[in-house]
Amino acid sequence: MLPLHRFLTRFRFTVLILAALFAVVEARSEVLTSFWRAALSDQNPEGWRFAWNPDAPLDEVAKYSDLTVVKTQNPGERLEMRRGVLDGDGALRADAPSLSSNGVMAVPRGPADEPKRYLIASYTLPRDSRGSVWINNGNLQNKKVDTGTELKIFRNGTLLKELTVTMDRMPTLFQEALGPLKKGDTVSVAVGPTIAEKRGAGLLRYTLEEWPDGQSPPPPQNTIRLPIDSEGPPFGPDGSSADYDAKQVALNETLLDRQPELVLIGDSMTARWPQELLDEHFGAYHPVKLGVGGDGVQNVAWRLQRTSLEAVPVKTIVLLIGAANLFNGFTPEEIAGGIEKLVKTMEAKAPEAKILLLGVLPMRVSADPHNENVKRLNAEIQALADGKRVFFLDVGPSLVEPDGSILPEVMPDGGHVALPGFIRWMAAMKPTLESLLPKHPSES
Repeated sequence: MLPLHRFLTRFRFTVLILAALFAVVEARSEVLTSFWRAALSDQNPEGWRFAWNPDAPLDEVAKYSDLTVVKTQNPGERLEMRRGVLDGDGALRADAPSLSSNGVMAVPRGPADEPKRYLIASYTLPRDSRGSVWINNGNLQNKKVDTGTELKIFRNGTLLKELTVTMDRMPTLFQEALGPLKKGDTVSVAVGPTIAEKRGAGLLRYTLEEWPDGQSPPPPQNTIRLPIDSEGPPFGPDGSSADYDAKQVALNETLLDRQPELVLIGDSMTARWPQELLDEHFGAYHPVKLGVGGDGVQNVAWRLQRTSLEAVPVKTIVLLIGAANLFNGFTPEEIAGGIEKLVKTMEAKAPEAKILLLGVLPMRVSADPHNENVKRLNAEIQALADGKRVFFLDVGPSLVEPDGSILPEVMPDGGHVALPGFIRWMAAMKPTLESLLPKHPSES
């Protein structure tokens, strides 16, 4: 029989899940399609067209030209898929728009005496809608263009909405009611112009959703980048966090089942820890990994509120987070402020536990410019340690060779540690962990 506190904790999570499911059923909304999921595909999904207007104004639909899916393999990098226009040598033309599989866009301005050029994503409905169709959870982030990026929404060639998005770290959110639509009706979203030489100038997300007549979706969610001082889950290609929510519930179940004294919290680096290596060195403490790939400080803050640390005998918590936030443009000072809030949450939920803050790991080679921000962030994190309940350790040097390089077998993709790297990591971390964990009778 489950202890009462564990039963109540599981009951609470079950109620939350059921309430969310009932809310979805009551609303009876349906995601018809997703721009991001369509962009992820290596061919245009049914109903989708990706195009640009090379020689005519935006309202001359018949003169649009289609973008082609191109796969490229850059030296030392992963396979990249983009939609664009090929030149005679088979390379992407710099004077035409391009769209990467994660929704990053670059749209050239073109000569001043020619029409403005746009990247145009169009979806044609395969059936009559059963209610009103909405563009929902629209996000457009202008990352680099100080003159602004335009967004225009069309229904069957009629302009419904237009706005100019200023350059900002945060996306501009939008949604639009399209009304009942018929089979063959086309919804188009056009973005541009930006600057050809500034690749990755914009980032776009949105879904097309069907809502019953008289109902409307809630305000659009920020699905690209949450503010650093917020709490929330990441959203998937369909504008939902359901997969992430389920992952958090499963992690919490593991926590409750194993009743650990050692808990590791973080992103993919924590999730990738070989469990057998943890058990080999700290099996007596029933170590549990609460890591999710791609997590930032905001996501961990959300997960901590849904993690039952107060229901397990945790003695030491290891936290490694912040790499994703650095890549998303947040400053070391902002990230450290977010980590400080995480520490306070962990202290409140597990008042008997000691907290070991790990420095963010270096990437590729020590000369990588990204590593200068890593050093600044680690200095900020170290300042949070008080030597009583909160401690700091930088295991990064154990992964780096004397010449500053990182061996491929240690970090094959330049960003994620493999088994040889985890063995080095364990050797660097073990003495500190042993000093923070209680001695078991068998160890005396």
